[in-house]
Amino acid sequence: MPGIHTANSDTFKATTPSDREITLTRLFDAPRQLVFDAMTRPEHVRRWWGILDERYSVHVCDIDLRPGGAWRFVGRGPAGEFAFRGVYREVDPPDRLVYTEIYEPFPDAESVVTTLLTEERGKTRLTITSLYPTAEVRDMVLGTGMERGAGISYDRLEDLVQELRRG
Repeated sequence: MPGIHTANSDTFKATTPSDREITLTRLFDAPRQLVFDAMTRPEHVRRWWGILDERYSVHVCDIDLRPGGAWRFVGRGPAGEFAFRGVYREVDPPDRLVYTEIYEPFPDAESVVTTLLTEERGKTRLTITSLYPTAEVRDMVLGTGMERGAGISYDRLEDLVQELRRG
């Protein structure tokens, strides 16, 4: 399976800095602008977001990348479809994104996600902090296996940025 021996896999970490937050960090061997583009352009997002193995795909990837613009991703996997959506609050390429996120089966459990991309010795450190409405919602998200899925997705993102670097 792709991503098993991906560079920087061991840099992925998930923490819970408060009872309502999850923070994910990962180092990518690519410039910030390239990582930002791979995270915000539909043609790239379709290749890494939620792609846990060859049985997964993203068939809807709508991105209106501006403050007030909406986004929506719909993936397919062995258990069926899964859909997420939200609205961008801040867009400051290639440094920062802030947006809301809703898993569509639970529309009342909106989180606010802050994404930071920082340069670190020629690489890019991704730090994503999700703030959930309650500790219970955060714990429910953790219980879904989100940490494992994010780690695999970020391995795929690393593979993609390396491919894009080679051009």
